[in-house]
Amino acid sequence: MIFRAGAFRTGLLAAVAALALAACGGGGSDTADTALADGEAGAAGEAATASSDAPEVAATAAGLSAYVGQFPFDKVGGVSWNENPTVLAGIDKTVKDAAARRAILELPGPSAPIELIGGKVSSWACEQHNCGPHQWMVMVDPATGATDVCYYDEDVDGANARWFLASGREEKRPGNCQVE
Repeated sequence: MIFRAGAFRTGLLAAVAALALAACGGGGSDTADTALADGEAGAAGEAATASSDAPEVAATAAGLSAYVGQFPFDKVGGVSWNENPTVLAGIDKTVKDAAARRAILELPGPSAPIELIGGKVSSWACEQHNCGPHQWMVMVDPATGATDVCYYDEDVDGANARWFLASGREEKRPGNCQVE
């Protein structure tokens, strides 16, 4: 996994800081308007115009873009990706296999920085000390909250990953959950 959004992250941080000041009454709307006018706020800035409360913004699908460049355990607006109500609801709705859902939500292990892949905010992680054979990826559309989830367990099927799609379908795709 390669992080490719350095410029976006810098602009996003500036927009989040401006919005935080505005929410506290320290920056006013001029600061937020300047960040938006510069085109640096991106989807997070658009979401923030709906609400000046940072934890609520991070909890909406549009606010998920603020997680790009962070690790799943990092908090954005006081909420980590792994605790985010939109992410949790997407996983719950999409992943019908209880054992897979439990592994995705509960197993500790390494993760990569959250990326934007194919327009979806995407988080990859794996099981501690069993990373290659057991991994998953959660991909959320920041506009709609539609969630696709990849789950790979080498012991179940070493050749294919299971993809639980927002459409309600489940597919097997060759390989594991790493997207390059």
